[in-house]
Amino acid sequence: MSRDKIGLQVRTELFDHGIFPCPQRLNQSSIINLVKTLYLSASHDGKITISQWAEAAIKQLSLSLQEAEVYFELFRSLAYERKPQQPIIDIKPFAIFLILQLYSTATTRISLENASSLTSKFNSDGLGLSGSGTFPNPASPRSKAVRGFLFSQPASDFQMTHQFVKSNLKLLMKAISSDLQAIEVALTSSEFNSLGFLFIPIAGTPEVPISRMVPYYQTKPQMTRVHSDDLSEWINRKLICPTNEMISERPGVLLLSALNRSVVIKGQNECQGKDIRLFNCEESYVYINTAVKQISLINCREVTLFVTAVSKVATMDKCELCTIALTANMLRVGNSVDCTVYVYSQFPPVLYGDNRGITLGPFNVYYPEVMRMMENAEIPNSNINPKCVHNWSAPIEMNSEQSGHCFTLLQPKDFFKLVLPGQFGAQNPVPQLTPEEFVNAIRIREEYFASIQGAIAKAGLNEEQERRLHLAIQGYFREWLVSSGNVKGPLELVRMIDQE
Repeated sequence: MSRDKIGLQVRTELFDHGIFPCPQRLNQSSIINLVKTLYLSASHDGKITISQWAEAAIKQLSLSLQEAEVYFELFRSLAYERKPQQPIIDIKPFAIFLILQLYSTATTRISLENASSLTSKFNSDGLGLSGSGTFPNPASPRSKAVRGFLFSQPASDFQMTHQFVKSNLKLLMKAISSDLQAIEVALTSSEFNSLGFLFIPIAGTPEVPISRMVPYYQTKPQMTRVHSDDLSEWINRKLICPTNEMISERPGVLLLSALNRSVVIKGQNECQGKDIRLFNCEESYVYINTAVKQISLINCREVTLFVTAVSKVATMDKCELCTIALTANMLRVGNSVDCTVYVYSQFPPVLYGDNRGITLGPFNVYYPEVMRMMENAEIPNSNINPKCVHNWSAPIEMNSEQSGHCFTLLQPKDFFKLVLPGQFGAQNPVPQLTPEEFVNAIRIREEYFASIQGAIAKAGLNEEQERRLHLAIQGYFREWLVSSGNVKGPLELVRMIDQE
């Protein structure tokens, strides 16, 4: 193959879906010690079970059993196209996954530097009073200016992940070496191929094991070890910082960015089995009527997202005033404010970072195709796993010192079904996907409305009385929309649909 055409990129989805706040006891040396421990209990082919991982993680990292299970299951989702039937993983790529958790420490440092710059900026600009007669708080996570500044400056997320990987290449190679005691690290081609978990070829580069791209391994026997300095130098020459344009060219990827006051409906032809990434969107409605591989909602505000089924991981990060409804194998919510989540999932929702005002509720829609698409996404129905219906109410908080303070659970009296576009043929939620008390709450509410309609029909009102009654009902409804804060959504949605 032509050496000039070879290029690598970091798998950006690992950073979209695979990073949590770094555990206090996780650092470069503790990772190496942890990997050593895992090898002592591993099988001859370098695999470990969840119990072996959990025992080491609880003892050496002070993780809870639930936190250890999250890392294990998330890695399995990201590392394998189809999860092994048995709960086992390969140690070498898992060691890479653990090193990636150090990324959150690096980005926190950058965010703090940006926050300091932002405070200076606000102080120097001499901002005036807000409408309430008080000075605005520039450090509030609800501040749109803060969100944009902290998470977009001075470098993009892609540039930060690119730089993080380059800065930690030697640690990555030490972690996948068979000799963790060696001062001078050298890798066989088989060991080097473990980096295929982290890197993918750019468009035009043949999809072959990564060692076959390296000239050192082409001229020497398979068991030859190549020094990590030489391998680092080769990777640095071939590693290209990804852009949105480059990612959008990858097969199986769909990017939706900068939507503003839009209504987007996507179906099977455009999205089935794909990795969907929504970012920097505002005041929009996105409906995806198929089973997708993964989906991320990043840095969005006032976005409503519906996805029929997600076969691997769904992530909402750095969002504000967003609503999502989906079925998934795993859902992550991080660093978000005043968002509502309606979910049916095989694994309990995972909360991480600085969440505030998160509302969790059960899946709030049903239409005839949902079950089939869930089956395509390998999401078990409640007949197979009854816990899935109730997992929404038992979230797991990662590395949190204030458990239970960032979320509330939706009550049946506040539960409403999601209204989908007409082509979905949506119906009321069903007990197979939604707890019965929530299904009953909607049924009782609808029966009450029907009784009122029946009473009006039997009242024998004349035309003038009907007109006055309708005006009164509409007036009270508008008053409720305004007082409850729900007025903006319907008006914007009607306007957007009219524009379509």
